[in-house]
Amino acid sequence: MKGSAGSLPAEPFKFPISTFDQLPAIGAKTLTSRAWFATLLYAVALLPVIGCGSSTPTPTAPENIEDEARKIAMVELFDLLKLRESDTGGKPATKAKDLARYEILYTAAYPKVRDGEIVLTYGAKIDPTKTDTIIAYEKVVPEAGGYVLMQDGATVKKLTAEEFKAAPKAEGSK
Repeated sequence: MKGSAGSLPAEPFKFPISTFDQLPAIGAKTLTSRAWFATLLYAVALLPVIGCGSSTPTPTAPENIEDEARKIAMVELFDLLKLRESDTGGKPATKAKDLARYEILYTAAYPKVRDGEIVLTYGAKIDPTKTDTIIAYEKVVPEAGGYVLMQDGATVKKLTAEEFKAAPKAEGSK
């Protein structure tokens, strides 16, 4: 039955060379595989203790968290508009209701557009060449400044009210 299909070999397979046999000697002694393993384990265990800098995270001030959330909503709006154009063969949204089907995916952006907290230029398409043209902005921007989404979609800026008034705006459906 020796060598037939389904039978087990007479002896288990043995590797010809142990990796640990090839490791260099330290001083007059060669470390055994058990010693190398223990040294490696000890070194790995110390890595989190040694670390790289302070172990205490820098807390984010509440106003910075809110500011970051506003910015994220604008970034998310670009993804929402891009998906809408992709799903409809390049047609941009003409009203907030056109974006409603994506609400579950874009929980930061869509409710703000629906509720008027973000003003979107309806009918304007994403255009990668228009890095200085505003396609959407927070409702408070004309009076107090805030975040705007440029028509290229990749650019979100924080503008003052004066900068906003001077910036070109996207042309949408009339």
